[in-house]
Amino acid sequence: MEKILPGQVEELKMYLEVLPFQQASAVYPFTGCVLNINVTTQVHRDPNDKEICLVIAITDSLNCEGGELCLMEPGLVLALRNGDVVVFPSCKISHFNLHFKGRRASLVFQSDSRFDDWLKDGNGWDGNIYIRLCTSRDAGL
Repeated sequence: MEKILPGQVEELKMYLEVLPFQQASAVYPFTGCVLNINVTTQVHRDPNDKEICLVIAITDSLNCEGGELCLMEPGLVLALRNGDVVVFPSCKISHFNLHFKGRRASLVFQSDSRFDDWLKDGNGWDGNIYIRLCTSRDAGL
């Protein structure tokens, strides 16, 4: 991903540099992951997602039909097979998946844009005498 989308990865990595308690992210360069199991969604955007999300399809290709991922604005209908990966700006593109028969799952990796407040002032905890934060000022951002 760093070779294909270096600007977006750099933006997401800023969040990882200031995670509380200097924790590493298990879903680098993202901060969050959702596991969808046998889910059909309505058309929506994810307004709190930062930059991009990455979706990995998990399906029993032999016994599953349908479930295509639809991206409204670009007019794409993606018939994702097991292991296929899609990256798109989920906060800007309306998306949903079609009904299906069989078993489907997906892993969705994303970072929450509300982390911008943590970068700015630790969600208001900066300066508190009981907790030491690494905010954007400390990290030289």
